[in-house]
Amino acid sequence: MDSRYSFLLVILSIVCAANAASAPFIRKCKWDDSKCIKESAQSAIPILAAGIPELGVEKLDPFYMKSLDASSSGLKLLLWDIKGTGLNGCVAKKVQRDINKSKLIVKLQCSVDFAGKYEMSGRLLILPIEGKGDAHVVLRKIVITAEVDIGDNIGQDGEKHWKIKNWKHTYDLKEKSTIELENLFNGNEVLGRAARELIASSSNEIVKEVGPPIVKAIIGKIIANVDNFFQSVPASELAIE
Repeated sequence: MDSRYSFLLVILSIVCAANAASAPFIRKCKWDDSKCIKESAQSAIPILAAGIPELGVEKLDPFYMKSLDASSSGLKLLLWDIKGTGLNGCVAKKVQRDINKSKLIVKLQCSVDFAGKYEMSGRLLILPIEGKGDAHVVLRKIVITAEVDIGDNIGQDGEKHWKIKNWKHTYDLKEKSTIELENLFNGNEVLGRAARELIASSSNEIVKEVGPPIVKAIIGKIIANVDNFFQSVPASELAIE
Protein backbone atom coordinates (compact mmCIF):
# COMPACT_ATOMS: atom_id res chain seq x y z
CA MET A 1 0.00 0.00 0.00
CA ASP A 2 1.21 3.52 -0.80
CA SER A 3 2.69 5.15 2.30
CA ARG A 4 0.50 8.22 1.77
CA TYR A 5 -2.66 6.11 2.03
CA SER A 6 -1.30 4.28 5.08
CA PHE A 7 -0.68 7.63 6.75
CA LEU A 8 -4.20 8.77 5.83
CA LEU A 9 -5.74 5.65 7.37
CA VAL A 10 -3.82 6.23 10.59
CA ILE A 11 -5.06 9.83 10.77
CA LEU A 12 -8.66 8.73 10.09
CA SER A 13 -8.39 6.07 12.80
CA ILE A 14 -7.21 8.66 15.31
CA VAL A 15 -10.01 11.05 14.36
CA CYS A 16 -12.65 8.30 14.64
CA ALA A 17 -11.31 7.23 18.02
CA ALA A 18 -11.43 10.81 19.26
CA ASN A 19 -14.99 11.24 18.03
CA ALA A 20 -16.04 7.96 19.64
CA ALA A 21 -14.97 9.24 23.04
CA SER A 22 -17.28 12.27 22.85
CA ALA A 23 -20.91 12.99 23.54
CA PRO A 24 -22.06 15.88 21.35
CA PHE A 25 -25.69 15.23 22.33
CA ILE A 26 -24.96 16.31 25.91
CA ARG A 27 -25.80 19.92 26.71
CA LYS A 28 -23.25 21.10 29.25
CA CYS A 29 -24.64 22.91 32.28
CA LYS A 30 -23.36 24.63 35.40
CA TRP A 31 -23.65 22.42 38.47
CA ASP A 32 -26.32 24.63 40.10
CA ASP A 33 -28.48 25.08 36.98
CA SER A 34 -31.03 22.34 37.71
CA LYS A 35 -33.33 23.38 34.85
CA CYS A 36 -30.52 23.02 32.31
CA ILE A 37 -29.38 19.71 33.83
CA LYS A 38 -32.90 18.25 33.73
CA GLU A 39 -33.41 19.31 30.11
CA SER A 40 -30.02 17.89 29.12
CA ALA A 41 -30.83 14.61 30.87
CA GLN A 42 -34.22 14.39 29.16
CA SER A 43 -32.62 14.85 25.74
CA ALA A 44 -30.02 12.17 26.51
CA ILE A 45 -32.45 9.48 27.76
CA PRO A 46 -33.61 8.11 24.36
CA ILE A 47 -30.06 8.28 22.98
CA LEU A 48 -28.59 6.34 25.91
CA ALA A 49 -31.53 3.87 25.85
CA ALA A 50 -30.81 3.14 22.18
CA GLY A 51 -27.26 2.13 23.15
CA ILE A 52 -23.87 3.63 22.32
CA PRO A 53 -21.51 0.63 22.03
CA GLU A 54 -18.43 2.77 21.38
CA LEU A 55 -19.02 4.48 24.74
CA GLY A 56 -19.73 1.26 26.64
CA VAL A 57 -23.50 1.79 26.76
CA GLU A 58 -25.52 -1.32 25.90
CA LYS A 59 -29.00 -1.11 24.43
CA LEU A 60 -31.51 -0.57 27.24
CA ASP A 61 -34.70 -0.55 25.22
CA PRO A 62 -35.34 -3.37 25.00
CA PHE A 63 -33.34 -4.57 28.00
CA TYR A 64 -32.61 -8.19 28.85
CA MET A 65 -31.97 -10.06 32.08
CA LYS A 66 -30.97 -13.72 31.97
CA SER A 67 -32.21 -14.55 35.47
CA LEU A 68 -33.34 -12.89 38.69
CA ASP A 69 -34.09 -14.24 42.15
CA ALA A 70 -36.83 -12.12 43.72
CA SER A 71 -37.56 -14.54 46.58
CA SER A 72 -38.44 -13.38 50.09
CA SER A 73 -38.81 -15.17 53.43
CA GLY A 74 -42.28 -16.48 52.61
CA LEU A 75 -42.15 -16.68 48.83
CA LYS A 76 -39.91 -18.34 46.28
CA LEU A 77 -39.95 -16.26 43.08
CA LEU A 78 -37.54 -16.95 40.24
CA LEU A 79 -37.59 -15.07 36.93
CA TRP A 80 -35.60 -15.72 33.76
CA ASP A 81 -35.41 -14.84 30.06
CA ILE A 82 -36.70 -11.36 30.86
CA LYS A 83 -37.19 -8.80 28.11
CA GLY A 84 -38.41 -5.30 28.91
CA THR A 85 -39.30 -2.14 27.00
CA GLY A 86 -40.16 1.44 27.89
CA LEU A 87 -36.95 2.96 29.25
CA ASN A 88 -36.56 5.20 26.20
CA GLY A 89 -39.77 6.97 27.23
CA CYS A 90 -38.70 7.82 30.78
CA VAL A 91 -39.38 11.41 31.85
CA ALA A 92 -36.84 13.31 33.93
CA LYS A 93 -38.92 14.84 36.73
CA LYS A 94 -35.93 16.14 38.68
CA VAL A 95 -32.16 16.10 38.16
CA GLN A 96 -29.91 17.99 40.55
CA ARG A 97 -26.18 17.99 41.17
CA ASP A 98 -24.68 18.81 44.57
CA ILE A 99 -20.94 19.29 44.08
CA ASN A 100 -20.38 19.95 47.79
CA LYS A 101 -21.62 16.45 48.64
CA SER A 102 -20.54 14.94 45.28
CA LYS A 103 -24.08 13.70 44.69
CA LEU A 104 -26.49 13.47 41.79
CA ILE A 105 -30.22 13.34 42.63
CA VAL A 106 -32.39 11.91 39.84
CA LYS A 107 -36.14 11.38 39.76
CA LEU A 108 -37.49 9.53 36.71
CA GLN A 109 -41.02 8.56 35.76
CA CYS A 110 -41.14 5.49 33.52
CA SER A 111 -43.64 2.97 32.23
CA VAL A 112 -42.01 -0.42 31.83
CA ASP A 113 -43.46 -3.48 30.11
CA PHE A 114 -41.59 -6.74 30.56
CA ALA A 115 -42.19 -10.42 29.99
CA GLY A 116 -40.36 -13.61 30.81
CA LYS A 117 -40.62 -16.93 32.60
CA TYR A 118 -41.42 -17.37 36.29
CA GLU A 119 -41.53 -20.00 39.01
CA MET A 120 -43.34 -19.20 42.26
CA SER A 121 -44.33 -21.00 45.44
CA GLY A 122 -45.24 -19.82 48.91
CA ARG A 123 -47.55 -17.05 50.08
CA LEU A 124 -48.40 -13.93 48.05
CA LEU A 125 -50.01 -11.31 50.28
CA ILE A 126 -52.60 -13.47 52.10
CA LEU A 127 -52.92 -16.25 49.54
CA PRO A 128 -50.94 -19.49 49.19
CA ILE A 129 -49.74 -19.61 45.60
CA GLU A 130 -47.68 -21.65 43.18
CA GLY A 131 -47.08 -21.73 39.46
CA LYS A 132 -44.55 -21.91 36.68
CA GLY A 133 -44.85 -20.48 33.18
CA ASP A 134 -45.04 -17.19 31.30
CA ALA A 135 -45.15 -13.86 33.12
CA HIS A 136 -46.10 -10.42 31.84
CA VAL A 137 -45.87 -7.27 33.98
CA VAL A 138 -46.60 -3.63 33.16
CA LEU A 139 -45.48 -0.95 35.61
CA ARG A 140 -47.30 2.27 34.69
CA LYS A 141 -45.80 5.57 35.77
CA ILE A 142 -43.35 4.15 38.25
CA VAL A 143 -41.45 7.06 39.80
CA ILE A 144 -37.89 6.18 40.76
CA THR A 145 -35.74 8.48 42.87
CA ALA A 146 -32.02 7.68 42.94
CA GLU A 147 -29.30 9.33 45.01
CA VAL A 148 -25.94 8.71 43.35
CA ASP A 149 -22.50 9.31 44.89
CA ILE A 150 -20.07 10.60 42.27
CA GLY A 151 -16.28 10.39 42.48
CA ASP A 152 -13.48 11.41 40.13
CA ASN A 153 -10.67 9.46 38.52
CA ILE A 154 -8.16 10.04 35.76
CA GLY A 155 -8.88 8.02 32.64
CA GLN A 156 -6.45 6.50 30.17
CA ASP A 157 -6.85 9.69 28.15
CA GLY A 158 -5.35 11.69 31.02
CA GLU A 159 -8.64 13.53 31.57
CA LYS A 160 -10.82 13.66 34.68
CA HIS A 161 -13.81 11.33 34.52
CA TRP A 162 -16.78 10.87 36.82
CA LYS A 163 -17.29 7.51 38.50
CA ILE A 164 -20.35 6.20 40.32
CA LYS A 165 -19.18 5.12 43.78
CA ASN A 166 -22.50 4.18 45.34
CA TRP A 167 -26.24 4.63 44.93
CA LYS A 168 -29.56 4.09 46.64
CA HIS A 169 -33.13 4.41 45.46
CA THR A 170 -36.82 4.49 46.31
CA TYR A 171 -39.82 3.99 44.03
CA ASP A 172 -43.54 4.67 43.95
CA LEU A 173 -46.36 3.65 41.61
CA LYS A 174 -48.57 6.43 40.29
CA GLU A 175 -50.95 4.22 38.29
CA LYS A 176 -52.26 0.67 38.51
CA SER A 177 -49.90 -2.07 37.39
CA THR A 178 -50.76 -5.21 35.45
CA ILE A 179 -49.48 -8.65 36.46
CA GLU A 180 -50.31 -11.73 34.38
CA LEU A 181 -49.05 -15.17 35.42
CA GLU A 182 -49.83 -18.19 33.29
CA ASN A 183 -50.28 -21.75 34.62
CA LEU A 184 -51.04 -20.89 38.23
CA PHE A 185 -51.51 -24.00 40.38
CA ASN A 186 -50.46 -26.12 37.41
CA GLY A 187 -53.56 -25.14 35.46
CA ASN A 188 -56.13 -25.78 38.23
CA GLU A 189 -58.88 -23.42 37.09
CA VAL A 190 -60.65 -23.00 40.45
CA LEU A 191 -57.48 -22.16 42.41
CA GLY A 192 -56.06 -20.21 39.49
CA ARG A 193 -59.15 -18.01 39.19
CA ALA A 194 -58.99 -17.01 42.86
CA ALA A 195 -55.29 -16.17 42.50
CA ARG A 196 -55.83 -14.13 39.32
CA GLU A 197 -58.61 -12.14 40.99
CA LEU A 198 -56.38 -11.31 43.94
CA ILE A 199 -53.50 -10.35 41.65
CA ALA A 200 -55.75 -8.14 39.48
CA SER A 201 -57.26 -6.30 42.44
CA SER A 202 -54.01 -5.90 44.38
CA SER A 203 -51.38 -5.54 41.66
CA ASN A 204 -49.66 -2.47 43.14
CA GLU A 205 -49.54 -4.03 46.60
CA ILE A 206 -47.93 -7.12 45.05
CA VAL A 207 -45.37 -5.00 43.19
CA LYS A 208 -44.48 -3.30 46.48
CA GLU A 209 -44.11 -6.69 48.18
CA VAL A 210 -42.12 -8.61 45.55
CA GLY A 211 -40.93 -5.78 43.32
CA PRO A 212 -37.92 -4.33 45.20
CA PRO A 213 -35.30 -6.76 43.81
CA ILE A 214 -36.82 -6.48 40.31
CA VAL A 215 -36.82 -2.67 40.32
CA LYS A 216 -33.32 -2.65 41.83
CA ALA A 217 -32.06 -4.93 39.05
CA ILE A 218 -33.51 -2.64 36.35
CA ILE A 219 -32.01 0.46 37.99
CA GLY A 220 -28.73 -1.41 38.41
CA LYS A 221 -28.53 -1.97 34.65
CA ILE A 222 -29.12 1.73 34.03
CA ILE A 223 -26.54 2.76 36.64
CA ALA A 224 -23.90 0.37 35.24
CA ASN A 225 -24.31 1.75 31.75
CA VAL A 226 -24.24 5.38 32.91
CA ASP A 227 -21.03 4.56 34.79
CA ASN A 228 -19.54 3.09 31.59
CA PHE A 229 -20.59 6.29 29.81
CA PHE A 230 -18.85 8.41 32.46
CA GLN A 231 -15.68 6.33 32.11
CA SER A 232 -15.72 6.87 28.32
CA VAL A 233 -16.48 10.60 28.26
CA PRO A 234 -14.37 13.20 30.11
CA ALA A 235 -16.16 15.26 32.75
CA SER A 236 -15.23 18.40 30.81
CA GLU A 237 -17.63 17.27 28.06
CA LEU A 238 -20.48 16.70 30.50
CA ALA A 239 -20.58 19.84 32.63
CA ILE A 240 -19.32 23.40 32.93
CA GLU A 241 -17.04 23.23 35.94
